[in-house]
Amino acid sequence: MTGRKRCKMGLFDKFKKSTKEETEAKAKEEEAAKAAEAAKAKAAADSKYKLAVDGEWGKKTITTTQHILGCKEDGIMGEETIKAIQKKVGAEADGFWGTGTSKAMQKFLGVEVDGERGPKTVKAWQEWCNKQLG
Repeated sequence: MTGRKRCKMGLFDKFKKSTKEETEAKAKEEEAAKAAEAAKAKAAADSKYKLAVDGEWGKKTITTTQHILGCKEDGIMGEETIKAIQKKVGAEADGFWGTGTSKAMQKFLGVEVDGERGPKTVKAWQEWCNKQLG
């Protein structure tokens, strides 16, 4: 009778192991599906922030900048947004945009440094933003 118990226990152990493996495989599949769904959602969200590289520093460029830098997304170039940009480009983060901020941005972007936030600088910033979005 001891042999039969062993046999029965052996079958139970095999069943238990098989069920555990199936459960782990199912959990991995669900995790992969969730990751794929999250990536799809991020791509959809990021696509709404993609910029036309037109050299215009408008509301969409500001909102995209805010999104990338983690600021309140209101499309207004306020102190919080300016400070975030200044920190990103290595300028003094005082919340005021001046030639120092423009020069730091230009150095950061690798464009001609003239201290003006003109179309070439804005286009380079828009390209940088789009790269951040993937």
